[in-house]
Amino acid sequence: MSRLKRLILEIHRRSLWQVLLIYVGGAWVCYEIIDTITDRLALPEWLPVLAIILFLIGLPVVLATAFIREEAGTAVAPVEATLPTGAEEQRLEAQAAAVRQQARRRHRLLTWRNAGLSFLAALALWGVIATGWYLLADRAELEGVEAADEMRKSVAVLPFENLSPDPENEFFADGIHDEIIARLSKITDLRVISRTSVMGYRGRSENLRTIADELGVTNILEGTVRRAEDRVRITAQLIDARADEHLWTEVYDRNLSDVFAVQSDVAHQVASALRAELTSAERERIEERPTENLEAYDYYLRGRLFWTQRSLAAFDSAIDYYNRAVLLDPDYARAYAALAETYVLLPEYGGPSIPEVLPIARAATDRALALDPDLAEAYTASAYLKAVFEWRWDAAERDYLKAIELNPDYATAHQWYAEMLGVTGRWDEALAEARKAIELDPRSPAANEIMAVLLTFAGRPDDAIPMYERALRIVPDWVDCIYDLAMAYVLRGDYANAAPLFDRLAELTGSDPEAYRAYLAALSDPAKIPAAVTALQAPNIFSTTAPSEYLAHLGRYEEALAALEQEYEARKPRLPWINVHPMYEGLRSDPRFQDLLRRMNFPDG
Repeated sequence: MSRLKRLILEIHRRSLWQVLLIYVGGAWVCYEIIDTITDRLALPEWLPVLAIILFLIGLPVVLATAFIREEAGTAVAPVEATLPTGAEEQRLEAQAAAVRQQARRRHRLLTWRNAGLSFLAALALWGVIATGWYLLADRAELEGVEAADEMRKSVAVLPFENLSPDPENEFFADGIHDEIIARLSKITDLRVISRTSVMGYRGRSENLRTIADELGVTNILEGTVRRAEDRVRITAQLIDARADEHLWTEVYDRNLSDVFAVQSDVAHQVASALRAELTSAERERIEERPTENLEAYDYYLRGRLFWTQRSLAAFDSAIDYYNRAVLLDPDYARAYAALAETYVLLPEYGGPSIPEVLPIARAATDRALALDPDLAEAYTASAYLKAVFEWRWDAAERDYLKAIELNPDYATAHQWYAEMLGVTGRWDEALAEARKAIELDPRSPAANEIMAVLLTFAGRPDDAIPMYERALRIVPDWVDCIYDLAMAYVLRGDYANAAPLFDRLAELTGSDPEAYRAYLAALSDPAKIPAAVTALQAPNIFSTTAPSEYLAHLGRYEEALAALEQEYEARKPRLPWINVHPMYEGLRSDPRFQDLLRRMNFPDG
């Protein structure tokens, strides 16, 4: 008999094939468990490799143990010198065969047990190493792993190209784009860049890797929309921009009535491609149909297009389209929420006063929440109303937190919440929310500007100035931002850099530049304060809380308090900032100023 055949017979006799199958099967099951645990806990990628190494080390040990145990188990005890014959010999041979069979059975059970114990030992050793790493590893390394996982699940949806024969359908393509962002944003496990930041890439031909780097994401979703009568054709493709790899693509050729199903499917496919986990509640939210009336949906999309432009004229147009939508569908919750989000901004942009807007905004908010109690946009509008209009800080915070819970990627909720936290002096929390808003909407001028305001009021004007400049690169003629940047220079004592900004402010607002120059001069020469006070009380001088801000900074506290009372009666939207504004430091100990803060529901301080 050849050596190979003898080896095969020995392997078979010693049950080594069975041991090998048991060990490899158990190791494979363990590896699948380890791979899942590694992915779920964002553990290092070398841990599954370590498991394979441990299993490979254990394999020869198990096989060798099985071989040795067979030798020991099949050894026959010595017999007496006098050999039996006849029937007695047959009886002894049968007894010896039974002993050998029992030994092999015992050996087989022992080797199977050893195989199981070996891969369990390997698994236990891996668990000890993984647990030790998780508990003792440098937290920076852990955060780096988590950040890498977050980057892998980050996506920016570029503006969808309008291929419709009618250029008027540009709003429809924008609406599809906006709705897909909204649905993706409802998935907690994804980080989705907001609309404001991606709209700047319309029609631009940058490399996708460049766009991804600028927006801080890994993946880009792009597509086209073609609408003709009652048909719509939507294409979408998801690309890993850093690896230049197509992850998913689809063409939808549907009836217009199926547009919501298309949007939901795109959200599902993107989540699946990026291995994002969806809760059952998130699945329901991304599959909902906001309205059954497609004409109302058209009006809603047009209104959203105007709302993003952030001007008083654009807000008027948005309100008109939203009202048309709710006339066609009185149960259109998102249209009511959009109305509320528009109304609450009117006073800040020079529209009707807070007392005029309050009842309308509250009615729209209440109607939206009655129709859809899980609508993040409605909670965001409600929170803003309670904070800025009613000074109900605790109630506002509850609504902001609810909005963020329902839609963690809604940048507006994070931005407005950051403002409220800043007004109440909770700087660390405020800056964290502002950073989140910028992360979700890096090209949003409002998000960058509010971060700058928070840094300024927290005593960090040097850090604030680059943020103001970034916002002004996006919207160069934004008067609020120009004024705030000028004041950041003033707080730093840099009047030379503040002066041209005040000149630009005067040019844009039609106010007298000499009044701002008089103010800067008075800061350097107290003898010029009376002239500055007179100049600054002209009716068109720009300030967030004019003119009390200038007067308090110049030390004219009586005039500042009188101006503040007028601001209080008018309920100016930015009045609550006096709670933390550094220009009012000289007034903080005045009982009248403290009384004003109490009337705005700030705690005694």
